[in-house]
Parts: sequence; structure tokens; C-alpha cells
Amino acid sequence: MKRFTAISSLLLLALLALTNTANASDMEATVSVTGEGVVTAIPDMAMVSTGVTTEAATPEAALNANTAAMNRLMKVLDDLDIAAKDRQTSNFNVSPQYRHERNDPGSPKIDGYRVSNQLTIRVRDLGELGGLLDALVKAGSNQLGNIRFDFADRSKLVDKARQLAVADARKRAELYVDAADVDLGDVLSISESGVAGPRPPMMRSAMMAEAADVPIAVGESEIRASVHMVFELE
Repeated sequence: MKRFTAISSLLLLALLALTNTANASDMEATVSVTGEGVVTAIPDMAMVSTGVTTEAATPEAALNANTAAMNRLMKVLDDLDIAAKDRQTSNFNVSPQYRHERNDPGSPKIDGYRVSNQLTIRVRDLGELGGLLDALVKAGSNQLGNIRFDFADRSKLVDKARQLAVADARKRAELYVDAADVDLGDVLSISESGVAGPRPPMMRSAMMAEAADVPIAVGESEIRASVHMVFELE
């Protein structure tokens, strides 16, 4: 019985060895690489955050003062032909303001109210950006900043970055197979790892928008795309 069990074990090990050898021979030889494409261009539009924060003893007074100030900002946008579709309220908040008495261990007391109204503006003519910022400040904006440059038609730049990413991946794969002294075969899979941008790689004075003391350097922005590709080895 023990001899039969030993023989059976040897046969099982031999079968497993043959199976592993067959699986190893059936495995497809591949090379996996990641490629990146970068496109750099001068932006042709911008997103600007502006708004007004007001404080008063009552919420009604704070809201009335804020509404009056925001109406002045809207008038500025009308005068500069900023379309309604290029304006969007990004935040509106009414909150009490508390005062802590130095010698009072009890709860803090309400000392007034604050109203904040934030607006995001799309500026399609960068030549007007400096003048717009100056006009908003003069009209009463005390919350101004977060300028983000962008492209009106980003799709063409993204497609170009994707093409460059695929070319970069193929170039890397060819480099590896040349070093390994094998031949590169067909593409087995392509998957996009992501698209990022626009973001400024550097600030160049490629274009300036100036008004009063508000010079704006547009510079260049870049869009990046990356892909993961698997090639067959011949």
C-alpha cells in the first residue's frame, strides 16, 4: 500500500511538471511601456474668481450692502460685454460673527453678520483681462484672484498630446527590444493613463494684458497625456 502511494505521488509530480512546462511554453512574450505626450501653447481665455464680502450688525444690513456691491460688479461686466453664460455664482454664504468676552466663561455672543458672494467669470478676450481686474476692484470687489488660464478649444491640443504619447510609448518599446535583441510585434492593448492640464510650465511674457497697475503675464501652458501600451515580442 505504501509502495502504491509513493508511485502515485511520483506520477502526480511528473504530471504537474509537464503541465507547468506546457503553460510556460504557451505564455506570450510581451513588453509593457508607458508613453507621455506634452503640448505647449499660449492660452486664449481665463477664469477669474471675484466677489464681495460685507459685514454688518444684522443679516439684513449685511445682505443689502453685499447686494449693492454685487450689482456694481455686474454693471462692470455688462459694460465690458461679459456674456451672462460666462458668469456663474460659485459661492454664497451668510454667517454670524462671534465675540468672546475676556471675563465671561459663557458661550460667545453674536457680534454681527458676514455675507460673502463669489462669482466665477470666463474671460474670452485676454486683452481685456487687466482692465477687467482694475474695474472690478474699483467697483468694490474685495475678493479677487485665482486666475486660471485655459484654451477655448482644448480638444485639438489633447488629441495632439495623445498622439505624441503613443509615439513615445512605441519609441520606448523599440529601445527595450533593441537592447534585448528581439523584434517588436503587434500592439496587444492601449489604455489611457490620464490627461492633465492646462498648467503653466513657465511664465513667459508672451502676451501682456495691462490696465493701470494690473499687469497680467499670460505665458504658456501645457497639456499632458499618458498611455500604457503592451506589445507582442516576436
